Amino acid sequence: MEDEAVRMRWLSGRPRRVLDLRRPLSLSQMNSYHAQWSVMDDQIMVSLPSTTDALSPSTVYLADIKDGLTGDGDTVEFRKIAELPFHATRSRLLSNREGFVTVELRQSQGKLILRTHDWSGSVNREKTVAAEAVDGDIAIYGASVALCVRTGTCIQKSFTNCLGTSTHVMIWDTETEDVRRVEIPQDERAPQCHRGNIQFATSSYLALGGHIDPCYDKPYAVLRSISIVPSEQNPGRYFHHHENFEYGNNHDAIAITGSSARNHVIVHHHQSESRFTVADVGLLTDEIPSVSEPTPRYFTDPDYHKDLFHVFSDKTSARTLNGAIFDRLPAVAGNRLLVRQHVEEYDHDAGSYHGFKASHSSFGTFQVLYLYDFDQDRCRALSQLSPPERQALEARLKELNPDARVTVTSRMFYASIEDEDDMERDPSPEWKAHVRELWEVEQARQRGEAKFPALEFDEPPKGRDDDARMMFTRSMVCLPRVRDGEALALTASAVVELPTPTADGSVHCFLA
Repeated sequence: MEDEAVRMRWLSGRPRRVLDLRRPLSLSQMNSYHAQWSVMDDQIMVSLPSTTDALSPSTVYLADIKDGLTGDGDTVEFRKIAELPFHATRSRLLSNREGFVTVELRQSQGKLILRTHDWSGSVNREKTVAAEAVDGDIAIYGASVALCVRTGTCIQKSFTNCLGTSTHVMIWDTETEDVRRVEIPQDERAPQCHRGNIQFATSSYLALGGHIDPCYDKPYAVLRSISIVPSEQNPGRYFHHHENFEYGNNHDAIAITGSSARNHVIVHHHQSESRFTVADVGLLTDEIPSVSEPTPRYFTDPDYHKDLFHVFSDKTSARTLNGAIFDRLPAVAGNRLLVRQHVEEYDHDAGSYHGFKASHSSFGTFQVLYLYDFDQDRCRALSQLSPPERQALEARLKELNPDARVTVTSRMFYASIEDEDDMERDPSPEWKAHVRELWEVEQARQRGEAKFPALEFDEPPKGRDDDARMMFTRSMVCLPRVRDGEALALTASAVVELPTPTADGSVHCFLA
């Protein structure tokens, strides 16, 4: 269980301690593009080609944050743990610090070799399955390992814009060594294009991000839940996110987990650099009721598709918010989510934010990091504080972080393409005036004309406080140093900035 001091440190947004993360000696400009990073349970692993040939046998390095915390110094070092006799097509840390898993694709032989390894690189278990190609990265849930694969001949239309070619999800139970091959469901009315971005929602369901094949309709982002044991009773669900401005804005990333702790939410980054949706896993597993709705008006035949899609509009089980996640690195751990937001300089006072410039940022923008917490027990405990208790909490946050900026949100709204849509459906003039005031105050704060409070509560209309709704907290993250913000990962007790071939990284520890 996480103690109160650690919870407060995360809530404040400022780490307790910063450690240097020394780069692996063999990480170079020649092999960094092919580096496979994995961050899990306060461990950091990287698999690198052993020579300049991208397909040469892999060398594996490991760094343990706990070693840096228990030692006298302020440094975390990578050490070489294995020189593999093969090229690892994919590699990832296993749950609960139990070693790592590798996938070797022998494409000419049409087979995939799965191996689990101990910390010396020795093989504990090995399984060979048929596969012609792989898409995306490995997903982990307890003893289960999943990866999108292609089996058999894949014939794609020359005019399609689908990126991946995988037809199945291969799931390997590393304890029983059983392998299950689940076909990725498709509906001919709206086929899903994807790149194999999957994550476990639960032990029985997977989440797959993607977009509709533009040959069939407008290619807006979609999310599919896939039952590991499919049946007529458990077919999974298909969700759409309406339309973005441009096709290039549609995104398909599912947040990667950086901790073995179970998450109660799935995060779908569906509008590139702009919007994401957080959904209770019960929506994907059918535990939470959801009725398919008529499709948007731009479908050719709305009635034909009316039973196809579900939408994330239930205030008790989903939130669509502004921001972006780090797609290829862990962004969620223990129901906390690391988000970056691009902020325009022309209408925001940079001095009011703990921001930084990133090399990939657009001209005239800077980035701000936020830590969201969707643990409903933690959120509910904060929302139920009395006014004196809220004042005491604000004072404590300021002690931990003089720049603290925390919002506890229970009011329901939906981040649409341009605006924030109020979803409380309260027609009273008082509530409309309140929403207008919220907008005006936020605009004044952004321009530097008003100060951001250290703690505030964004609450629903009076009389609706007891309504069931998905709550969250948002804390501005104040890291003492950020190199360029290009490769940040969230794990059990830290935010990690990975090293580059020319610079060390940092470990920002939130342990009390």
